[in-house]
Parts: sequence; C-alpha cells; structure tokens
Amino acid sequence: MTSALTVLNSELVARVIFPPQMILDGKVMPAAFVLRPSINEEYLSVLRIAVPTFNQDMKKLLYGRKRSFYGFAVLKVSEIHSIELVEAGNSLNCKVVAVDNEHFQSHAGIFIFLNGGQITGQMSFECLAKGRVQSHLLLAIRYRLAELANNALVAF
Repeated sequence: MTSALTVLNSELVARVIFPPQMILDGKVMPAAFVLRPSINEEYLSVLRIAVPTFNQDMKKLLYGRKRSFYGFAVLKVSEIHSIELVEAGNSLNCKVVAVDNEHFQSHAGIFIFLNGGQITGQMSFECLAKGRVQSHLLLAIRYRLAELANNALVAF
C-alpha cells in the first residue's frame, strides 16, 4: 500500500461513476468496482468527503477528463470496513486508506485483501490453488460494494 493512514469509520467517501457499463437502469453495477488489470490497479479510487478540498478535487476530476460521468456514489467507510466474505477457508475484506496524491488531497483508496494479502488488478486467480473460490469471492465483493453504492447514488 502507498500509505498507512486508515480512514475513520465515521467518514464518507465518494466513488465517481462513469457510464455506460457502470450503470444499468439507474443502479450501480459491480463493474464500477473492478481493479483494472491494464494498469495493475492497487486500489479502487475514492474521495474523502470530510476533507476540505473535496469539492475542489471533485471539480478537478470532472473537468480534467474527456469522459462523461454519471455521478458519484457515497459510501460509509464503516460499511466498507465491515465487509468480510469467507468461503472454503478463504477470507476477503476491504480497508479504506488515505493515499498520497499531489493533485487530489481528499484521495483515498479501497484496498481489497485476500487471506491478508493485497489484491491488485493484474492478479490471476486461475494460478492460485483455489482459483475458482477466490475468483467467486472477488466477484461477491464487487456486488457488495455496488449494493452499498446504490444506497446513496448522486447523478449529475
């Protein structure tokens, strides 16, 4: 991980949602929570709402890209931290951590851990001993994060 500062359970974070594959019938899809293999993504980027630069950071993010945005989903850090999925001796959980970013002071990441080891975008579950179970758990965590995101989805 790039930082060791865990975000407080009492905080809220925002995950920016891009269409079209991340929204279906006004609902956030699990695709909004995929670690991208093309860049070996280490975490799912979020912005901390309580940080004073949140509004500035959100504007920079929105106007600095050439993509269209649907909006953002507000997630409770306590709910993200409480996710723990266990199957066939494997455990998957999430931790929200502040991440240093010179452009966005409110930047943080949702890190995903399998059996205590960090998951990244380029990890291949097929090469692991219990690849199917672990792959199923990772898909399940995407669905759980999408459920949480649908509790407070803000469209632009």
